[in-house]
Amino acid sequence: MSRARGERGFVLVLVLAMLVVIGVLAGAIAAVTARLTEQAQHRARAMQDAVDMASTRSTVLYLLSTQRMTVGGLTVDNLVSFGDDGIRPAQSYADLDSVLPVGTEIRLDGRPNVGLGGARFALQDDYGLFGVNWNPPWSLERLLAQGGHAREVPAEDLFNRLMDYQDRDNLHRLNSMEADGYRKAGLPPPTNLPLATPMEVLRVAGWEQALSFLSPAEISDTISVESVAVVNVNTAPPRVLRVLNGMDQEKADRVVAFRKLQPFMTETAFFEFAGVSKSTEEPVAVYPASSGTLKLWPSDGGQVVLVHWTLTPIEDKGRPWREDYELIQSQAAPQAGAAYPVRSRLFREQVAARE
Repeated sequence: MSRARGERGFVLVLVLAMLVVIGVLAGAIAAVTARLTEQAQHRARAMQDAVDMASTRSTVLYLLSTQRMTVGGLTVDNLVSFGDDGIRPAQSYADLDSVLPVGTEIRLDGRPNVGLGGARFALQDDYGLFGVNWNPPWSLERLLAQGGHAREVPAEDLFNRLMDYQDRDNLHRLNSMEADGYRKAGLPPPTNLPLATPMEVLRVAGWEQALSFLSPAEISDTISVESVAVVNVNTAPPRVLRVLNGMDQEKADRVVAFRKLQPFMTETAFFEFAGVSKSTEEPVAVYPASSGTLKLWPSDGGQVVLVHWTLTPIEDKGRPWREDYELIQSQAAPQAGAAYPVRSRLFREQVAARE
């Protein structure tokens, strides 16, 4: 009898052990299943984000190459403003010469816009950025002074080093460096070519320390390597507006607040509103450049893709636009502020991803 009780006890222990093993296995299977499901959902989201961003990129570039610009930005329809005579659809090619804003434009001042699906995008024209190759040393000094820290190299010497980095000779400008100086400093040699992207300016001796107050994304949002010698007061961020003589942070903020309501129609209107003097050495503009940047990112956060575009409508046997470079920037935070909807039927439908 005791033997029978012992066998029953053994069976009970065995059953309990099996239940424990089954429970552990069930938990492990559930955890693996949940992890695989989460990974599959993440891949699906990533695929949809990629499709949305690619579709938005193509659509925006199409609009840039087919639609006209006004002082308000990129038009999305055939509406034309005739000033006091109102806004109506264009009836002839002559009507398209109007640069007055119609109110439905995509702004080129870097503001976020709603793209296709979950994509967001921002357009910035090059006239709204600081042309690092074309602005004089005193303008560069005003830009760098916003960092508020001491610099090892004065702005004039930084400008000279930038020029020597790109020219094809080995002649030194004042307090500058050529290939031998870079070699002695343990730095990569100059390319002796024009800068390819704004980030390349950090390879120029002294510039990385001078721009240390800006993040990589802020450098791309501030500096242009194109032939830019004017400041578009309708699209420039406050940091670039402050480069103009007489502009401070308060005035720059007032300018940005005003142009959110309506763009400046003329350069004179800007000078009168801002209360600064016009200077022939610091020209301004109110009309966008034919080149700029397009930034794309998912609304729920993710990598930011920056593409530099140049419109080439008269290029022989070429495309109507050119993509000069592409940068992958750090992760974007989930969209906190409001993004502006685009008033175009091209942005009304979402493109589905294919497995």
